[in-house]
Amino acid sequence: MKKFLVFLLIVALASFAFVGCDILPSEGEGEGEGEGEGETKQVVLVELYIQKGCSGCTVVEPILEGLAANEYSREQMILVELAAYGLYQTPEIFDRYQWYLPNRDDRGTPNILFNGLEGRIHGSSNQSAIKARIESKLRLTPTIKLEASRKATTEGTIITGKLKNISSSELTGLAVNGMVFQDRKESGFRYSVTRIFENEKVVINSLAPNEEKNFVLTINGLEWGSKDDGVIFVQSINLPKKPIRQSLFLN
Repeated sequence: MKKFLVFLLIVALASFAFVGCDILPSEGEGEGEGEGEGETKQVVLVELYIQKGCSGCTVVEPILEGLAANEYSREQMILVELAAYGLYQTPEIFDRYQWYLPNRDDRGTPNILFNGLEGRIHGSSNQSAIKARIESKLRLTPTIKLEASRKATTEGTIITGKLKNISSSELTGLAVNGMVFQDRKESGFRYSVTRIFENEKVVINSLAPNEEKNFVLTINGLEWGSKDDGVIFVQSINLPKKPIRQSLFLN
């Protein structure tokens, strides 16, 4: 009996050596399991509020711009840089900053917002701390599936799309909003916001689990040029932290 067991062991070892160690998982197993083509993944919208002449801004600007350009795709992280004061500021940017942070003492620069106010970094920071915030948001389970496309008209730009509640709870107080940004060819303004669709946003009072709703954003006077990129996002506007539930890059 022992000789027979030894014989079987030798045969098994010989077979393993012949086949080798490169045992590949079958489709849908191993690394990336569950990450099928149709799966919705969380996208992180990073809003960086800055201004010219801000020493802390010159520290975090190249860090975030480098991460956006080299480490994260726009299906993972979208960076927008908003001039809170001074050069390149617009009334829409200031109003949004004030909406986030009514207390003036909270509105110093730089201010980095990761899908809203949760986990924001106020003041200078380093790459490891910033990446940790991004990674923590990427690990969250998304609650919204978002689709959108744009077309030019003689009056401006029309963005049409659809959102779906893919969570198990009703979502309330949602707003579909967006921004246009462009590279100003200088650090701090590589993803500089030129317009926010605040006046054109679509408010959705409630969205039940698995419910879908279509939306249309009509932005009159917006000529979307070849140097422009954009982002559409869905935000819970009535919650204290104003979480951005999903974002989508448009070019």
